[in-house]
Amino acid sequence: MSAPIPERPSLAPRNWPGWLVVAVLWLLGRLPRAVGRALVAPLGPLMYALMGSRRRVARRNLEACFPAWTEAEQTVVLRRSFDSMARMLVEMAWCWSGPRDDLEAITDVHGLQHLQEALAQGRGVLLVTGHFSCLEVAGPAKMRHFTTNAVYRVLRNEVIEWYQNRGRANYMNCMYSKNDLRGVARALRRGEVVWYAPDQDFGPRESLFVPLFGIPTATLLATQRLPVLSGCRVITFLTHYVRETGRYAMEFSAPLEDFPSDDPQHDLARINAALEAQVRKAPDQYWWVHRRFKTRPEGEPPFYGAESRRRSAPA
Repeated sequence: MSAPIPERPSLAPRNWPGWLVVAVLWLLGRLPRAVGRALVAPLGPLMYALMGSRRRVARRNLEACFPAWTEAEQTVVLRRSFDSMARMLVEMAWCWSGPRDDLEAITDVHGLQHLQEALAQGRGVLLVTGHFSCLEVAGPAKMRHFTTNAVYRVLRNEVIEWYQNRGRANYMNCMYSKNDLRGVARALRRGEVVWYAPDQDFGPRESLFVPLFGIPTATLLATQRLPVLSGCRVITFLTHYVRETGRYAMEFSAPLEDFPSDDPQHDLARINAALEAQVRKAPDQYWWVHRRFKTRPEGEPPFYGAESRRRSAPA
């Protein structure tokens, strides 16, 4: 079902950690942008040093996806990816608790006509992207151009969940749980836009193994089924931070032609190819700490070593 804004959680002691995070985000959102970025910058190296298990996961992912890179090249991107995660904190704060109007002023939008043309045809649009650190910035930055819905994973902390959804209500029409694909399909059939990032490993049940960076990867069937159910167009988009200018770029592709087909494997391979192209464009901003290749085809060894819980499925 769709996710309404929950009631504000209580100030009970069990919620204090969440309220502390909310207080920090509230403050970061109201500081000048340069000050906020400067305050979170030291967190990148700190997280790199302290988050050993996540650092090893990210290293393993980079080694597998970019085998031609030298170790030094991988390390540069690895360290910058933690810097991007730190910057993500202030970017979320801007979106959830800061002045949003000027986010558009620091965002350059490319290819918007593709989305506008698809909507003019009266068809819904599934906006497919990946988990990049500055993804949230796209929400407020596109408010003037169109309204959207989003598919998301409910957070465990009820205070941060409340604060997140409260902030997103200012630039999202509706938030749908990742388990509510029927609701998402209904929104698409109504001609609405749905923002969807399917690049996570949710196990073999609703996935097919499709190459990503040449690696058989459990890829969600929903990305192909939603267009089948709704008749929507599929457009890929990427939001990334341009380090040289301190601005953000939001890029929309042309709608995927002849999508969906009668071959889910082929369709999902096209989605993964588009995602791979996005990652290659901004590799230091991708969410490498996720165990994207955890689920393996039957008979393959664990991707992340013995410390990673194995999940496998028939090929």
